[in-house]
Amino acid sequence: MIKAQKDVGYPFVYKDMEATPFYVAIERGYTSTLIRLMELWPTLSSDANSPYTFLTQDGQNILHMAAVAHAAENRKAVAHAVDTRKAAADNRKEMVQSVLKYCPNKYKDKILKQKDKNGDTPLHLLISHGCFIPALIKHKGLDTMARNKRDFTPRDMLYVEDATVVDQVQIKIALDEVLTSKSGWKLWGRKIEKKADIWRCNKTPPSKRKEKDVKFEGEKKILEKQRTRDRKTYQIRTNTQILVTALTTTVAFTVGFTMPGGLHQSGEHDEGLVILSRKTAFKIFMVSDALALLMSTSSLFFYFLESMNEDLQQVSLLNASSTVLNILSISAMMVTFIAGTYVVLSATPVLAIAICIIGSLFFFLILILWIMKIVFDRYKRNKD
Repeated sequence: MIKAQKDVGYPFVYKDMEATPFYVAIERGYTSTLIRLMELWPTLSSDANSPYTFLTQDGQNILHMAAVAHAAENRKAVAHAVDTRKAAADNRKEMVQSVLKYCPNKYKDKILKQKDKNGDTPLHLLISHGCFIPALIKHKGLDTMARNKRDFTPRDMLYVEDATVVDQVQIKIALDEVLTSKSGWKLWGRKIEKKADIWRCNKTPPSKRKEKDVKFEGEKKILEKQRTRDRKTYQIRTNTQILVTALTTTVAFTVGFTMPGGLHQSGEHDEGLVILSRKTAFKIFMVSDALALLMSTSSLFFYFLESMNEDLQQVSLLNASSTVLNILSISAMMVTFIAGTYVVLSATPVLAIAICIIGSLFFFLILILWIMKIVFDRYKRNKD
């Protein structure tokens, strides 16, 4: 669709963005469509034709609209109200992250600081709607003390509503960590003190803050209990996976010094060298074994890092990476077995091929499980 506009100068942005694909994708919660549009949008397009520079009638840019994304709630609606809000929040978060990821750097600071007709920056709206984007809070060009027409700073938006909205507890925890980080090393005390000062309320009365902070503390305890359960789940899973990884590493290391076909004996011309080293199957055997050892050792190292990490997001990432490396190392070990068996049985091709076929059934099983997972995920997504 975008390529078809090339000859007519990419006339995608019309007055008030009412007729643009970007506007429709955000308004209706079509996150995947928005991502595809941003991926294909020409980076060399002029500012006049850029979706990042145009505003709606309410003075909102593309990030404002993604932060609000009212229509996402209708599109993601389910029977229960809590589920509806959670689904809408997840969709909104994915949309905001996509805009920040694909937005050119020359526009990013501008759209983050831009205010709508109410004086709200995208950060005001994100905090108000409980959309927690950790990377955004750490963004250097962020104006954390910008005030809207009610004289509210972004932190004030935590206290606009009496009820806690979606991920506001996580936002509160993240901001509190910034404020209390001055308890760190004295070497960084001055810098941290300055950083902590940029996240403060301006107009919210202390009584109202105290009242809602009590609610935050209650939900924070619930969140901490959930995180503790998640950590225990990861710990149990990791303990099982470490056994598999350690076994794979041990086998791969041992196999690397157990050469199929043996070595040339003492007194021979190539004394101590591998007899079958010139065969292609033997080369495959050695390369796959080296890869299995590399990936299993790397997986063990990731598990070691995981055990020292308290951040659930980092733990989840390390655990997923270790699991993938585990699967790949086991697959490499199977290739090592197939190649090693073939090279020593090459004199009897029928038996060698039969062993290779039996060993290859492992990969066929993985393929079947992968296809079943894709089908199940698609069915679950369509059902939701």
